[in-house]
Parts: sequence; structure tokens; C-alpha cells
Amino acid sequence: MNLKQLKIFPKNNYSVELKIDSTSAISKLKNCTLSKEQYVANWSNKLFIGEIKENEFELKLSKKLYADFCVVHGKLENKKGTLEIQIGKVLKIIFVLVILFIFSGIITALIQNKFEEIFSLVMGIIVLRFIFLELGFRYATKSILQKLTEIIEIKTLQKSNLF
Repeated sequence: MNLKQLKIFPKNNYSVELKIDSTSAISKLKNCTLSKEQYVANWSNKLFIGEIKENEFELKLSKKLYADFCVVHGKLENKKGTLEIQIGKVLKIIFVLVILFIFSGIITALIQNKFEEIFSLVMGIIVLRFIFLELGFRYATKSILQKLTEIIEIKTLQKSNLF
């Protein structure tokens, strides 16, 4: 197993080809995106929350349940573009804090010679990482890619290992 394959937080990179030009795609995206500087009680009016510049954007879904699972950084030029999808910063911080809490439990169990508790704590880390983070990330990625494909009219979507 290569060290590059060992990642704490999942991340996907895609290269895309658009049916329309990037200017039209960005304007369509702006119509469906709420600015992240705005405070709105009802986020469901728009599909995304984020920031859109000339040909670059950073978006997350406006659904409260899994909005921070995926943050998309994209760049569109002509009829091509790149998308980088990763877990949001808030979720990363929460995950690291929970892992630190579990590690303190492992150290406490070692000090108190309660070796049977270490297994359950290590299993907690594994379940959090591979079930909660990975499955949640995959579900949110699929959802955000579906919505982006509809809005900016993606013709081809290819997973790339460039990054």
C-alpha cells in the first residue's frame, strides 16, 4: 500500500467537458447559488451556497443535513473544467476533535491496564472514518455531481488522479 493512498479525509478530482461554454455555465450556476456571506434562515431556496468568481467557484449543497460533507472547488475554461471535491473544514475539525478524544481514552485505558477497552476505542475510530466519513462523502458527492451535471450541462465527467 502506497502512502499516497492513505488519506484521512476523502477527496475526489474530476475533469469535465461541458455542452455549453463556461460563461453560460457560470451564469447558470450563479442563478442557483446563494452567497456564503449572506445569512438566510431558509437555505432551501437555492441549490448551492458558495462563492463564484469569473471562472472559478467554491460551492456546497444548501441542504442542512449534509451540506458540509462536500465542498466543490471548480474551474471552468472554454468547454472544459476541473472539479475538486473534498470534505468541509467544519467536519474535518469535528472529526479531529473526536479522534483526539478517543486517543485520550486509549491512553487512559493503557494507564489503567484496561486493555479490553482499547479494542472498542480503535473500532470507534475505524467506524467513524470508513463508515461515517466515507459513506457520507460518497453520498454527498453523488448528489452534488448530479446537480452540477444538470445545471452547468456536463457532457462528460471523468475521475482524474492528477492532484
